[in-house]
Amino acid sequence: MLLGLPVGIAEGHAFLERSDPAANAVVPEVPREVRMWFTEPLEAAYSRAELFDAQGQRLATEPSHIGTDPKELVLPLPPDLPRGTYTVQWRNVSAADGHPEVGFFSFTIGTVADAQVPAPPPPLSVGFAPAWLDAVGRGLGLLGLAGLLGALVGWRWVVRPSLEPLEPERRARVAGSVRALALASLALALIGSLAGLGVQAWNAEGQLALAAIWGLLSGSRFGLLWSLRVALLLALGGSLARRAAWSEPLAGRWVSIRLGLGLAAALASASMSHAAAQPAGRPAAIAADWLHLIASSVWVGGLLTLLAGLILARRGETERWREVYALAIPRFSTLAIASVAILALTGLYSAWLQVGNLEALRSTPYGRALLVKLALALVLLELGAINLLVIGPRMRRSVDAPRHFSYTVFAEAVLGVAVLLVVGVLTSLPPARDTLAASSGRASFHLAESEVHASLQISPGAVGFNRYTVDLALAGGAVPEGTRVLLRVTPPGNLEGVREVELARHPGASGQQARFEASGSELSVVGAWKLELIVRRPNEADWRVSAPLEVAQTPPAERQPGPPPRFAGLTAAVAVAGLGVSVLLVTVGLRRRDPRGSGRFLAELGAGLALVCAVTLVASRLEQTPGAGARNPIPATPESIATGQQLFLANCAVCHGVSGRGDGPAAASLNWPQINMDLTAHLYQHTDGDLYWWIKKGRAGTPMPGFQGRLSDEEVWHLVNYLRAQAAATGS
Repeated sequence: MLLGLPVGIAEGHAFLERSDPAANAVVPEVPREVRMWFTEPLEAAYSRAELFDAQGQRLATEPSHIGTDPKELVLPLPPDLPRGTYTVQWRNVSAADGHPEVGFFSFTIGTVADAQVPAPPPPLSVGFAPAWLDAVGRGLGLLGLAGLLGALVGWRWVVRPSLEPLEPERRARVAGSVRALALASLALALIGSLAGLGVQAWNAEGQLALAAIWGLLSGSRFGLLWSLRVALLLALGGSLARRAAWSEPLAGRWVSIRLGLGLAAALASASMSHAAAQPAGRPAAIAADWLHLIASSVWVGGLLTLLAGLILARRGETERWREVYALAIPRFSTLAIASVAILALTGLYSAWLQVGNLEALRSTPYGRALLVKLALALVLLELGAINLLVIGPRMRRSVDAPRHFSYTVFAEAVLGVAVLLVVGVLTSLPPARDTLAASSGRASFHLAESEVHASLQISPGAVGFNRYTVDLALAGGAVPEGTRVLLRVTPPGNLEGVREVELARHPGASGQQARFEASGSELSVVGAWKLELIVRRPNEADWRVSAPLEVAQTPPAERQPGPPPRFAGLTAAVAVAGLGVSVLLVTVGLRRRDPRGSGRFLAELGAGLALVCAVTLVASRLEQTPGAGARNPIPATPESIATGQQLFLANCAVCHGVSGRGDGPAAASLNWPQINMDLTAHLYQHTDGDLYWWIKKGRAGTPMPGFQGRLSDEEVWHLVNYLRAQAAATGS
């Protein structure tokens, strides 16, 4: 937890993916509007953009609005804007997981000669809730849900069946302790939910007010899911508050109802997680996250149930409880082993979706928080193994075994709570994969030598107009006035000689760190450039340091992980849930000692179910091309969409039909199912890069031909824009 405290928290998950005009672009005429595309769909009521001039003054425009694509934000521009540099400041709230994000970018109208180093827009008059409050609210919500599910499952399958050696009075005492744990957990879950609602309203409206909360509850996806989760928790809490609930028959229908309410509340939570923001294969991702949440709740909440019911409730009567512990340890170990297996499977898939590679794990706040979580979980596993393999077998013959069991369970419970609190921090951070994607449009260097530390960023780090930013810090004190920062760039082969750029000191810089900025088109050709950063301070020798820069035609994205496996449709989600059930059946079957062979039957049933679910997942896996991660460089302007429509009618409609439903005049002669040619049925499952690849290369084993040589790259991207616009217009 101490390692996790200094992790910087970036507010927001709906990153800006691209814009038209693009960041740092130079356009000859005033565009009708600025169009921005984000990585997640936006909440229309809480997403907006504003225009500022180079001096940081806000300019009057028509209000921004959501475009035809739910991920698109459009800002109309006045037609009489003079030549110069302008900045667009945007603020959004993701409709997928409810997280806010802010940012700005600049573009120039006219020529490169009209470009200026723009002043950053003034800070937004509205702010975000403190990051710690978001993390604490999420952590408390997770801890409360874990305590509830753990009490339900732990009481039904571990604690109550182990109380046979005790008299009725002691059983009632244990039941009262577990009931108190469940009600306390309900209170924590509700407090965490209320904190989450307040944070979300604060982030959406910039202030915590009743009007903001009501607007969020009545007009957003987050509000609907939040209300559903709280209603389920209250219904579950009302049932568990009855003392009779803890003495009802283990096979009673109320047990199933309560368990169903708990699982439904967990599903509502998973539907507001990072999994809900997946661009494709969302149901399967949510199902995996739901299983992960259930397994962690059973494990950690079960430990809390053991602590409350079998240790804190015994009141020093250690010797009389040895037989109870001997019965409880193998029962709980079975649930814990199944939970760990499910956590491992779903955690690996989640890491693939949200992280993707070692670079993301190492260099992002999300990745580092995940490492802290894994470290705590490994210690938790080790303590569980001690209980299962050492203390459990000694329980009936060693007087000290109950005392040792108490120590290890207490330590496990503390570690389990710590894991859930770290997960609260983790879920408040943007996924590592998205963080890398957001930073892939710039080249970054950290240059340090002696007492000088400099961070250099070149955005977008590609051929053409770039912005150079240097954050300079001196170990001995503040950066003195009169300090000059120069950037010398040498092209490949020294084609046109060394070029020197002087960066202007930002007027708002103060303290020990100063910012220097400049813009220009010095990076004019593709290849390996040499950079030299020079810092000239009054009465000091020049500080120089060199670094290589590989300049590409488009911004480099080598650090970005490859696309993860994704699975389409609700069938895949059911298969994921079935895999979780199969793990439980196999674990229970292998650990059951039953002379009638019921354990073997359960294990075989679980193995068969796992095979069916695995085959279903393989069949539903979304096909991804080598270019799946490619991004469309052509903005989806009305002109681009119109061009794409003309190309579609000329090249594609003969088979796919004018409306793209697979009913073209040549479709009947292809001897191929119409559903497989219906673009409206499959388009949403694939990335722009997939569509580009199939149009260029064709699809092996199908009648789809490749158009490489007939259509240029630019024409293919126009086609992709048209297909996306059609899908958005028809709701496909």
